[in-house]
Amino acid sequence: MPREPLSLRSRLTLLTAGVIFLALAAFGGLAGLLLWRIELGSYTRVVVAQADELVAVALQAPGSLSDTAGDMLERDGVTAVARVYRGGRLVWSGGAAGPETLDLAFLNSSVPGGVQAERVSRTQGYLIASQRFAGGVVQVGRNLRPLEQLLARYLLAALLALVVLSALAGVVAAWAVRKALRPLERLARRVQHLGTPGPVPGTQEGGEVGALARALETSLTELQSERERETLFLASASHELRTPVTAMLADLQHSLARPRSEAETLSVLRRTERAATRLRQLTGNLMSLTRAQHSTQRQNADLLDLAGEAVDLLQPLALAREIDLWLDGAPTPAQVDPSLLSGVLENLIGNALKFSPPGGRVNVVVRPCGGGAELCVEDSGPGFPDHASSGALTEAFVRGVAGTGPSAGGPEGFGLGLAVVRQVVEAHGGSLELGARPGGGARARVTLPG
Repeated sequence: MPREPLSLRSRLTLLTAGVIFLALAAFGGLAGLLLWRIELGSYTRVVVAQADELVAVALQAPGSLSDTAGDMLERDGVTAVARVYRGGRLVWSGGAAGPETLDLAFLNSSVPGGVQAERVSRTQGYLIASQRFAGGVVQVGRNLRPLEQLLARYLLAALLALVVLSALAGVVAAWAVRKALRPLERLARRVQHLGTPGPVPGTQEGGEVGALARALETSLTELQSERERETLFLASASHELRTPVTAMLADLQHSLARPRSEAETLSVLRRTERAATRLRQLTGNLMSLTRAQHSTQRQNADLLDLAGEAVDLLQPLALAREIDLWLDGAPTPAQVDPSLLSGVLENLIGNALKFSPPGGRVNVVVRPCGGGAELCVEDSGPGFPDHASSGALTEAFVRGVAGTGPSAGGPEGFGLGLAVVRQVVEAHGGSLELGARPGGGARARVTLPG
């Protein structure tokens, strides 16, 4: 069974307490080492001075040492141990009890020509100063056990202090971490209930927590707006799709209820054809809208050729409505998704034809522009409402669009076509501008980057 991972609070608390423990341990260890070196240096200076004094006495009295030589071995209440050798034989010993031989290695070594030599060593738990003089050797040793006991007591006290201070540091660290993470915990609880309304906590905080809270508030606002748009989109799309389907079913069921004449049957079939055409247009726009929101497959295409195909496709509709449909421009190569751009042109031209009066005119212009491309569709219809903005006109299923969108008073007041156009254009890195045509009517201008 996998172990539960530690919480962020526990990890931060342990990390903080561990760092403090290591810092205190390092400080205590360095302090102990420094204390040992200081005391050892003091011991060394004392035994070396005592050895010097004992050598001086031994040189003044070559035959025997003065009785006062033993007084030299006491310093600061501690008595050292001393040995004097002549000709390799022990001639005097004094001071505290100690080993019979202090530094045997120094005694067995020889210096040619009788030159004095000295050495400080640590053997058998003693710090020993050895000096060679003419005819003999002096050794003075001091027991290191008291110093080692002092250091042991220090280490024990330091360890107890380290444990107590580390425990206190852990408590303080736990309190500080809990206080620091409290805004994050409130944010976590808020994230768990994104669907419920309410403010995001911590937006007034400073530092990283406040920045995170404000970023979450912005994202939450955008997410809620996107959810509202999706809900409206799904509801409106369902309504739009249901309307032609319901009309077709009603006509067919009514026709099958009793025998119909040829004229009545033909009328029903024509209405069914119009409903099916409307349904095909709606489903095509929905598919284009979904596809544009994800990705586009780019390839090199001439926008003038695409516009020509759209004009040829819609020319019968223009003739039926007695509207002049014209195409003008120059070859304009661009990296686009041809099927999506064809849908853009068909939507813009189709809307312009729908809302242009009989005898009107629709102009389609394609031309290079500033290293990119420009598509412009103008009509002679009533134009867009003065109070409508381009952003509102291109929202899916927004009512009140005229000219290249649904008319303000028409029965089909939903701007799904313009929403598709905007999504496709923005997916290509371009922009859509809707406005008035000089002299009356509406203008839709699409710009695409090079």
